[in-house]
Amino acid sequence: MTGQIVDVHHHIIPKLYKDELKKAGVSSAGGFPIKDWTPEDSIKMMDDLDIDVGVTSISEPGTMPLKKKHAAKVARKVNEYQAQLKRDYPGRFKSFALLPLPHVKESLKEIEYALDVLKLDGVGLYSNYGEEFLGNDKFEAVMKLLHKKDAVVFIHPSASEKGFVSPEYIPTDFIEEFTFNTTRAANNLILSGTLERYPNIDFILAHAGGVLPYLEWRIDETLKTEQYILEDPLNRVDMIMRKDKGGFVKTFLKHPIRYTKMFKNYAHILRRWSSLSQPAAYYIRKFHYDTALSTGDSTFAGIKEVTDVSHFHFGSDAHFAPDRWIAEMEKNIRETDYFDEDEKRQIFSRNAIDLLNKHNR
Repeated sequence: MTGQIVDVHHHIIPKLYKDELKKAGVSSAGGFPIKDWTPEDSIKMMDDLDIDVGVTSISEPGTMPLKKKHAAKVARKVNEYQAQLKRDYPGRFKSFALLPLPHVKESLKEIEYALDVLKLDGVGLYSNYGEEFLGNDKFEAVMKLLHKKDAVVFIHPSASEKGFVSPEYIPTDFIEEFTFNTTRAANNLILSGTLERYPNIDFILAHAGGVLPYLEWRIDETLKTEQYILEDPLNRVDMIMRKDKGGFVKTFLKHPIRYTKMFKNYAHILRRWSSLSQPAAYYIRKFHYDTALSTGDSTFAGIKEVTDVSHFHFGSDAHFAPDRWIAEMEKNIRETDYFDEDEKRQIFSRNAIDLLNKHNR
């Protein structure tokens, strides 16, 4: 099989960005050192691996280690750099803008500038900004503007909070924690109603959506059950709790403040869940997924189960994944029996071209 390859998960590391991280005391991402990079590194890597177009983005931590005003300035410089990269290498690059989140006001300005002035091809977001995940109310204004701009949004995982303690023999986030944070963000986008309210946004989930396809049934049934209870809460809650209703009342009376706060928060959550017009599986199908570090047959089977092949895109994780791994990922797609030859061509290029053209008419 031959044909064009478009890489939707192509990280770049501009010197101006790496220098700012170094000043902030940051020298690694996902548990690995942040390497030196030049545009020629990308061109050589793409030529060696038969990749025609790289859609550039910045891996975590982005501007999170920087203070608000400085973060906005660095995001602006990075986006202008990406725009110049497209001009310097015509036809070889497209770009997802970097935003100075979690600073919302500054990010709204950067969305306008990156999409309307620089004409970048979409926006890159991280699964979480510290303890704040995409889908949280904090980011509502950002989602509203991205919807208005009819944007394609690439979601890349970010590290967990500093207090997170990993298992003893899993020393780096990229092995599994990255995929879990992507899953948390995607599920939060669903259950918060973000996908329901802002259907003009097409989200691409890195690394085949983490474990979201695997959890589809669990999430779907949870939402169905909660919505069933909400149709007749007095009778249906009573039916579910009947066996230990007395025990629950005793526990509540012992800790009234704690449980009052819990129920207040739960009521807010349920209002969002009840606003969803479709089952969770519908929204999982709406996501797009990339292949980066995710080209085993078990992953292919999961993706085919939860979405259409038109929502699956080649991603390399360039300049963080070794070239040898990327070559193996390409080989896995070419040799798998889970997709026919036309579907493989879709995954390698046509899906990405169609998606980017849809949002950049």
